[in-house]
Amino acid sequence: MKAEDFAKEFLAMEEKDRMEVLRRIMPVFCEDMMRDEKKVQEMFLLFARDCGRPMRNMFSAMATMMGHKGCCG
Repeated sequence: MKAEDFAKEFLAMEEKDRMEVLRRIMPVFCEDMMRDEKKVQEMFLLFARDCGRPMRNMFSAMATMMGHKGCCG
């Protein structure tokens, strides 16, 4: 399935179904991302850019808790 098709179908789902999909794919997604620090940084920057200020604040707080200086706040 192409990303555009997946996104369209995902967004058409009810919220509870979207959460179930996320629960199923996030472990594999995270495992793959954690193998490459650049991919992790890219993911955080993508979320921070696309999700707006509340997400930037959350990631900045998470980075601080993990011992890194916040990059997005």
